[in-house]
Amino acid sequence: MNLGIEFKIPNKYGNHLKQILTNIDREDYMWNITEDEVYIADNIKNSGFLFPQEEKTLSNAEFIDIISQESYYIVFLNIKLYVKEDNIVINNYEDFVKSSCILVLLITDNEFVEIYSKDTNILKTIYNNAVENNFCNINYITEKNFKRKEFSAYSD
Repeated sequence: MNLGIEFKIPNKYGNHLKQILTNIDREDYMWNITEDEVYIADNIKNSGFLFPQEEKTLSNAEFIDIISQESYYIVFLNIKLYVKEDNIVINNYEDFVKSSCILVLLITDNEFVEIYSKDTNILKTIYNNAVENNFCNINYITEKNFKRKEFSAYSD
């Protein structure tokens, strides 16, 4: 059974989130930004950060608009996708399974992407997006190769 997907994105400015999440788009989605250090080329807007620092839960329309910008640089990122946000803190895979969270996206060290989803169609879409965008080292995360202890952009 596939728990998630992992791959590498280019360590440079771009709109990698849009490339990763193309076709993952429903009006009722809510995105929660838990940890982030993502810079935009135009550092006047949002004090140089891609995501607003004061608002950490965004509607799907707000989120898609933000990640569709031409150029940003991801240092690290931890975002979660919900249809209905709940109060469960997601520190690990077990917490994720118990929650109403649909997807967890982690980016560490500028280029290492891990995405966990309960929806197999979302995983297939993201896999296809990674292939189409020529991302490297694309692999499914299974119960056999799962290693992550914490769902944090600061640890593995």
